[in-house]
Amino acid sequence: MINRFYQRFSKHLVAMVLLTQLPFVWLALNVTTNNDTETWMPETSPARQRYEEFKRAFGAEEFLLIAFDTSKPNAPDAQMLESLCGRLERLPSIRRATSPERMRTIMRDLEVPAETIDERIKGLLISRDGPLVGIAAALSDSGLANRSGTVAEVRQILKYCELDNEHTLMVGSPLFASELDRLGGQEANAIYFTITLSICLGLLYYLIREWRLTAMVYGVTMWTINSTSALLDLIGFEMNFVLAAIPVLTMVLTMSICVHYLYYYQEAVEEGAVHPVSRALQLAWWPTCIATLTTCLGELALSVSDIVPIRQFAYAAAISSVMSMVTGLGLTPALMVVCPKLPRRKAADANGGNWLANAVVSRSRKIVWVTLLLTAFTGIGLTGLQSDMTVSEFLPANSKVKQDFLRVNREMTATEDVEAVVNCGTDSLPFVAKLELVRRIEEQIHKHPAVDQTLSLTRFFPDELPSDSLKLGLLLKRAESRHSEDDFTAYGQELWRVSIRVRVPNGSSRGQVIRELAEQLKDEPVTLTGMTALVDSAQEEILSSFTQSVFMAVGLITVAMMIFLKSIWRGFLTMVPNVAPLVWIYGGMSWLGMPIDIAIMLSGSIALGMSVDGTFHFMSRFRFHQRRAEEEEAARLANVLPDEESAAIPLTMENRPVCSAEFAAKHALMESSIPFIQSTLTATAGMFGLTLSNFAPTARFGWVMIALMLAALVGDVLMLPALLKVTNRRRRSPVADLSAAGQSSEPSAQSAAA
Repeated sequence: MINRFYQRFSKHLVAMVLLTQLPFVWLALNVTTNNDTETWMPETSPARQRYEEFKRAFGAEEFLLIAFDTSKPNAPDAQMLESLCGRLERLPSIRRATSPERMRTIMRDLEVPAETIDERIKGLLISRDGPLVGIAAALSDSGLANRSGTVAEVRQILKYCELDNEHTLMVGSPLFASELDRLGGQEANAIYFTITLSICLGLLYYLIREWRLTAMVYGVTMWTINSTSALLDLIGFEMNFVLAAIPVLTMVLTMSICVHYLYYYQEAVEEGAVHPVSRALQLAWWPTCIATLTTCLGELALSVSDIVPIRQFAYAAAISSVMSMVTGLGLTPALMVVCPKLPRRKAADANGGNWLANAVVSRSRKIVWVTLLLTAFTGIGLTGLQSDMTVSEFLPANSKVKQDFLRVNREMTATEDVEAVVNCGTDSLPFVAKLELVRRIEEQIHKHPAVDQTLSLTRFFPDELPSDSLKLGLLLKRAESRHSEDDFTAYGQELWRVSIRVRVPNGSSRGQVIRELAEQLKDEPVTLTGMTALVDSAQEEILSSFTQSVFMAVGLITVAMMIFLKSIWRGFLTMVPNVAPLVWIYGGMSWLGMPIDIAIMLSGSIALGMSVDGTFHFMSRFRFHQRRAEEEEAARLANVLPDEESAAIPLTMENRPVCSAEFAAKHALMESSIPFIQSTLTATAGMFGLTLSNFAPTARFGWVMIALMLAALVGDVLMLPALLKVTNRRRRSPVADLSAAGQSSEPSAQSAAA
């Protein structure tokens, strides 16, 4: 029935792919993008709730800091900076622009001494010892809704003022969000994705050796990539730098399934099957379905994370895996009907498989010891694994955005803000008392060595308020007249905001600084929040989610293997060569001091699910050959034992009982090693394209995935067959029982003959 279906509808399926290819390409190129870091944590998390409460009280804290090097020619003077502030404030996306002169004006109006003004502005809008002078442009609600557009508008104004040169620096979270959109978007990824497709096309031809069939498999792969992207967009997924890896993952999985099917097709042809298309599907569908299921289990294990892009990636990757299986198994047979010419496997490939199988089986014990010792050594390093969520490290080293960020942080001001919200209460506490309370809390904050500068309403008042009540009243009246410019109090001055600029010292971490500040202020009515605190909570969640997802993936896949192999022992045993590569790579990363970031944490569960694909393909062949070996040995001994003369013949190399595990491991490896290597080459070629990305998380994800897949190949080709042979030697089997029965009959036969 399957053969009749494909004979009748194969051309229709191929035509459907051709006709829908361009519409799917158009849909895939127009998916929406969203890289807002504030949405990474779920709305129910305490850190996100504190941040949302802060925004409701004080508005969004995001700003663009535009700095100018006054030591360079054509640097803007104070008048030009004031003109620039006016132009920026006319943008709907900018709520307020603050220059050093505007801050001085407010402080002078509130009778702050001139020397104190200069000291307070330094480290905020003026570098302490360098020539940098800056403008802080706070975003409005419309600016927050379109950060990339806001950055583009600001750049346009700088260009109009002829200030868009290499000496103009711009930093701030809106700029990072805009850069993440650019680097994680379709245009930036087009170059390395095109290179990836070219590499995979060449590899496909090397494996298939027929241009027409190669082009058709390549076309099906592209169709799967674009249809999956269109489906995700239809469901409601927004593309971000994490989901940018989905097209490559789809390509790798689809090509791997196609290669496996073609290998089974060649096997069916060599068997002399009447209908090789349906015979290959019969051989391929069960291991491929189980492999897809285990891959989905590994991917869905990521859904335990509270980081929204990670959870979205879990569901998107599972959908991608299912799409790859459906198209790989559903459309590849149709291609073989339309283009049935597939070159036969080379004798050299078979000889290579034989040599590898003999080498592995003959050295099983050594391989087991070496791999287990390597696992133990690298496993020690897992205890020191750390996470990292430094957004600036996402950018390429030569990026101007990153270089500007580093220079501004080094010479002018720390751009990482921790927001301290002081609750002064709703009672009738006078304004001066509230001011003194906040000032006392600021003094405590400044005791921490990582605090570079603070900014609050207190910074606009003199250190000593006038003792004369009349002068104090006039001062407070002038302050009240500027109430519309007050971004530092809320709810009738019940809440006061203190922006803390921090520089994380070497040997410490952002989270440690925040925890130490919280400990210093534990007896004060203070809550710490802000984007920096939100990102830090995401960093802590990364390591926790990574550990939980990997353990969940291991548990789910182990149970699945036990069920599918119908053996608790074998299900456990076959997971050892799949878990060991994770230990090798992540333990090695820990020894080398490489942290886990938001992209790398995706790799563990995905690589585990993909590596189990090869394991199940191997185990299906292993079980087949082991049953065949036991049946043949049982039949041979059944024919030998009744014959007393044959029973008296001593055992030799020619007639000794065959070890079913050794026989099965050798033959299973002979048949599966070549497709293992082919599919791994396909996958690593696909992932290699990711390493060419200018976006650091994408490149790191590609390198780690390549390392994990190569390590998984070692686990499947070396460690798994060796373990099966070594552990099965200790277990009794029907063959061993029959062999023992045959040997025990020798003495009685000899005495009877005597």
